[in-house]
Formats: sequence, C-alpha cells, structure tokens
Amino acid sequence: MEETHPYMKEGLLAELLRPKRIMFIVNPKAGTNMQRHIRNSVDKYLNHKRFEYGFSFTERSQHAMELAEQAIADGFEIIVAVGGDGSINEVASAVMGTDASLAIVPAGSGNGLAMHLGYGRGVDEAIKKINTAEEQVIDVGLMNGKPFFNIAGIGFDGLVSNLMKGSNWRGFIPYFLNSVKAGLQYTPRECRIETDDRVLTEKCFIISIANGPMWGYNFQIAPDARLDDGLFEVVLLKDAPKWQYFAAVPATLTGKIYDADFVEHITTSRVKIISEGENYIHLDGEGTILTGELEFEIKPKALKILVPRQSS
Repeated sequence: MEETHPYMKEGLLAELLRPKRIMFIVNPKAGTNMQRHIRNSVDKYLNHKRFEYGFSFTERSQHAMELAEQAIADGFEIIVAVGGDGSINEVASAVMGTDASLAIVPAGSGNGLAMHLGYGRGVDEAIKKINTAEEQVIDVGLMNGKPFFNIAGIGFDGLVSNLMKGSNWRGFIPYFLNSVKAGLQYTPRECRIETDDRVLTEKCFIISIANGPMWGYNFQIAPDARLDDGLFEVVLLKDAPKWQYFAAVPATLTGKIYDADFVEHITTSRVKIISEGENYIHLDGEGTILTGELEFEIKPKALKILVPRQSS
C-alpha cells in the first residue's frame, strides 16, 4: 500500500510549488527611460506561475534602499533593481546579508554589473531571463564601510561619474563626451597604495578596485576580476602621456588592458589609498568627492543574486 506523508503532500510540496514573491523597485528617472513600460513588460514576460509580484517606485536618492528593506520585511524573496548602477547599489545594499536575492533589470547608462552577469541591456529580455535565472552568492566590496558590488574607482573614472551626476542627459553619447572632457582635464595624482603584501607610491590616472571586471558598455578595466573569489583586482593606470590613455581604450573592449606599459594590476583582499586633498571617487558609477584615507576590504559571499543561465 502506497503511503504519502501528509507533510510531503500538503506542506513541503505546496511550499516547493508556491510562487515566489518578487518586488520590482523601479527608478523612474534612471538612464534613458527604458523602464517606462515596466508594468506591461512584467505582465507580458514574467512567468506568473513561478512569481507573485509587486512594484515600488523611487522618489529620491536612497529611497530604493528603503523600499528594498521594506519589501524584505514584508516577506518578498527576490528584490529586483530596475534602473542603473546606482539603483542596483542601493537595492543590493539592503539585500546583502539577508535571505532575499537580488535580480536586475538594467535601465541605466553603463549597466556594468548587469552586462557582466548576462542580463543584457533590454528590459524585456532581462525579465525573461529572471524566469530561469539561478541563485549564486557573490562577494561585496566595502569602502570605508560603504558597500559596492562591481567596481570602485579613484581619479579619472571618479571624475567622469561626478560629471555624469550633474547631468540630466543620459546614455552613451554623454558618457563618451564626459569621458573625453575628464580625460583632458584630469591630471595624475600621487597616491600611496597599501595592499596585502605590497606598499607602493605612484602617480595614477586611475585606481580601480574591482570586484567585477566591467565599467559598462563592455569596457573591461579588470578582465580577470571574479565576483566570488574573495579578492579584488586593483588596477593602476600610471602616469603617461594622455594620448596613451585614449589609445588604450580599444584594449578595454578586447580584455587586453593589462598589456599596456603604464598599467599594473594587483590581486588583494584589502587596499588602503592615501592621497593629499580631494579625490574624485565612484562606487558602482555613483560619483562623490572625498578627502582622507580610503580603506577597501572584501566581504566574501555576502550577496545572493540571480544570474541568467548561459545559453549553450
């Protein structure tokens, strides 16, 4: 006689088949406004047998973090950041260290982390990929205690992020124009760099502290960076004639930036950077200006994230 355990029949099986609760946190002002039809896209492309969903819309800076925290408290298991790198940073900051998982619908300018993970640049396509995405656990970087998930930078790329921060014009063209402006304007600065096993002083055009490899638009500043290895790739673009920086741009698209004579990279779990005066900084593309010492450390396996399946 076949017997079915009541818990298996009514409890565990029901729990396994239960739709997961997924909250879309939307930045309506992100990027190039690709997310304006997010409700229709989710209704059309999300697997409604697998997910029960809701929407929250941000109204100000740091609101995405607050909304994510509330969604987690309300029992949502997957929190989707719909926006650019800054929105992803806010949502991920709330998700890290919890039982919830992050997913991404890219709607920003650079979308570096989303591109690297395989979400692409289209809203509809990203939603389709969430349906079959698999959970992974990745590291989180901290700068003076503040989290970042892809790349932090000091110097030229920090200046680009600060220039973009003050502009309402988004997309590749303003990103390119501000990069040219920053490249002509920024002068390499002397920095003391302390890592796990090295101390060096260099004039640097860029210092990238990379958890992931890509800035955005497929530009790879740290092609061998891994999100789950417990280590940073610290990439230094040292003092050189400015034409050499511009000439090296194609190498960031082919993963060959390390071949440039003025580039050095160091693998480490921590780094301290000391530089006089104000420094242009970015965390996941969000620009700021800071003074004083900057301390970076890695927090291994701190964020659950849904990663699209790679097509064979």
